[in-house]
Amino acid sequence: MPAIEARGLNKRYGKHYAVQDMNFTIEQGEVVGFLGPNGAGKTTTLRMLAGLIRPTSGSAHILDQRSPGSTLRTVGTMIEEPSFYPYMSGKANLRYTATLHGGVNQNRIDEMLAFSQMDQAKNKKVKTYSQGMRQRLGLARALLWNPRVLLLDEPTNGLDPVGIAEFRESLRAIAKKEGVTILISSHILAEIEKLVDRVLVIERGQLLYDGALHNLTTKLAGQNVTYQLLATDMDALEDALMTMQLLPERLDNGAMRVELAGTNTTFLSGLATQGIHLLEASRETQDLEGAYLDLLKEDGRPV
Repeated sequence: MPAIEARGLNKRYGKHYAVQDMNFTIEQGEVVGFLGPNGAGKTTTLRMLAGLIRPTSGSAHILDQRSPGSTLRTVGTMIEEPSFYPYMSGKANLRYTATLHGGVNQNRIDEMLAFSQMDQAKNKKVKTYSQGMRQRLGLARALLWNPRVLLLDEPTNGLDPVGIAEFRESLRAIAKKEGVTILISSHILAEIEKLVDRVLVIERGQLLYDGALHNLTTKLAGQNVTYQLLATDMDALEDALMTMQLLPERLDNGAMRVELAGTNTTFLSGLATQGIHLLEASRETQDLEGAYLDLLKEDGRPV
């Protein structure tokens, strides 16, 4: 039974589609990154999955039941900036949420405050909290009822680098120890790369890519291959590359960079036949950010 499904999901405002024909399935226990530029439709999709807004057509499903439905009681959410009663303490806010939800052990409140590293500030009023502290409290609230699914929208907004790393490790612990399914959107691609194995990429409301993170980076990088080269005679290397109709680039570290088609399988042997003795030939790999930017059809910005 899948944890999360989007089946032909559409959301239209007037003549504009915020989300169009969205289809994907996330299995239980997966941690999936949700990527796309601002205005791409990530938040709208998450809100439909969480039952906060209804789709124009198509359907969203949580644990094989249509959303909104009873399975939403097993979902924890952080969608947009979490809101709390500012005149109440952090702990009082969580206690109130637990009462509304029902079935939450009171010990769980203190456990989640400690887990999110908010136990030292739990009795302070939320209006005194920084944005990062509110984000941490939002995570504690999302975990109160031992959810089976987490829907997180830019959850590390307002956190410093140390806080982001701690948040990432918290999510890893949740996924590993409790088997929680996590769908997380973020614009901090370096953090997504450290957390997930699979990504969904959307642009202008349409799904561009659904698959393994490794496949995204290698597939797009495979269109062109970039090498950094060092040889005993760098001038001879440059001449040989020019003979092969390649355009080498001298680097500050003394090496030479050259880009060629991924289908060129005789490049290194061709240099050897010209008497070039290579000391180093390292292939550059593409990171998630580079692959993501290559994937976007235009400049990634909404109209």
